[in-house]
Amino acid sequence: MRTGDQYLESLRDGRVVWVGGEKIDDITTHPLTRAAAQRIAKFYDLHHEPGMQDVMTFVDDEGMRRSMMWFRHTDFEGLRRKREYLETMIRELDGGSIGRTPCANNYGLITYEEDPQPWSDQSVGTDGRDLTVGIRKFLEQVKEGDLNCAFAFIDPQIDRSRTHAAKAALRIVETREDGIVVNGVKAVSTGTPFADYIHIGVFYRPGIEAEQVLYGVCPANAPGVAMVSREATVTDDPANHPISSTGDELECTVIFDNVFIPWEHVFHMGNTEHASLYPQRIFDWLHYEALVRTMVRAELMAGLAMLITEHLGTYQLPPVQARLARLIEFYTTIRAHVIASEAEGFISPSGLYKPNVLLFDFGRSYYLERYHEMRHEVIDLAGRASLLFPTEEQWNDPELHKWLAPLQAGATGEPYDRLRISRVIRDLFLTDFGDRVSTFEQFNGTPMLATRMLTMKRSELSPSGPITQLARKVCGLQPADAPEVTAYTEQAEYARRLDGARAEGSVVR
Repeated sequence: MRTGDQYLESLRDGRVVWVGGEKIDDITTHPLTRAAAQRIAKFYDLHHEPGMQDVMTFVDDEGMRRSMMWFRHTDFEGLRRKREYLETMIRELDGGSIGRTPCANNYGLITYEEDPQPWSDQSVGTDGRDLTVGIRKFLEQVKEGDLNCAFAFIDPQIDRSRTHAAKAALRIVETREDGIVVNGVKAVSTGTPFADYIHIGVFYRPGIEAEQVLYGVCPANAPGVAMVSREATVTDDPANHPISSTGDELECTVIFDNVFIPWEHVFHMGNTEHASLYPQRIFDWLHYEALVRTMVRAELMAGLAMLITEHLGTYQLPPVQARLARLIEFYTTIRAHVIASEAEGFISPSGLYKPNVLLFDFGRSYYLERYHEMRHEVIDLAGRASLLFPTEEQWNDPELHKWLAPLQAGATGEPYDRLRISRVIRDLFLTDFGDRVSTFEQFNGTPMLATRMLTMKRSELSPSGPITQLARKVCGLQPADAPEVTAYTEQAEYARRLDGARAEGSVVR
């Protein structure tokens, strides 16, 4: 298994990274990037902690101990085990302030692994090449090296009616015997400076051209690749900023200046219909992981509110109790979505046990719609303690300390405890760092609106589907014909097999 030191050494490979106005020569040592690199190194080192091996690792069929990010959950208990791993990792890495860990990124590769043939068969312009050979070879390479593959799917946010602007999006400009050449940009890619490979894909949009439909991978240090990040929100001050000092994973515009990609790294190309439907399955897995992460974040929010009100001496007041109950409700409802999605899971065509898509997608929607309201509750319950408190330097000054310490004395604990709690609340909810984390969740994988639109394309949610059977009975209407089979059902959705799988006893609880 990869170690943190091995990971850090791999980043010193000549990759081109800009953060704000600075070009970074070594992202493992520069103040704007080193903390994020160290945090992912910590992710890898967690797998080597003797006391965490049962949670963080497993032994495969060949007797090899591997990271749990490669664990194939083929039944209900296996998925529960994978979730325990995800929860543990999220808790250890600051309670969910990093969204794109290697295990989150690599969860998006499952779709290629479990069903690679359509990606090859539905490609256009490959001269009949079997792309599944490269897909399988690359996935084995990623597993053996514990590599990290960051997503780059989003095209520029521009007026696409203008020809010159539309050409800014990444496109295939040349097809060769040994591979393809691509040129253009991907507008948003999170964590790319800290990845081994860039996982290239596309979100379908009306009018998309065949040359812009590409799924595959590219090394982060490939010639012609440059990662241009927004300004960093990291604060290089661990004492005063315990969370925002742990690193900014950075959203980047990735420039591909006539970059060569060999055929073995091309997973699909050229089919706009495929791009409109099938790839959503990639983000099914990412959304389940995101729901687990937001569950942990909701637990953290409730815990912070309880700790600060206990310290302030307001915890027992009935109005405060009622408001704390809202935060507990927020957390437990998200947890219920996680548990229900697992309990209502099904066996995928490749034999993986997959959580119920509707339950984890709607759980994610519940979090996103209520997060800002819950954030306000935490800040309001903390009052001025969320913002007005001494710095570490002020606290350690003997002359100031004798004045400041009594002001932080609480109903319980030590005065310095309030500073610790307040600093976390401030970093998570009252900084650019915190705002970036909440914005990331809003658009992670697939925006909520797009997710809901895709959800309603599922045949079982059509007026002729099973969800209207009770209404038809109450209204005295005739039963509907069999649910319509849509293109989405044909290409991307196999949840409708759930009932049949359960009837045959293939769903293991």
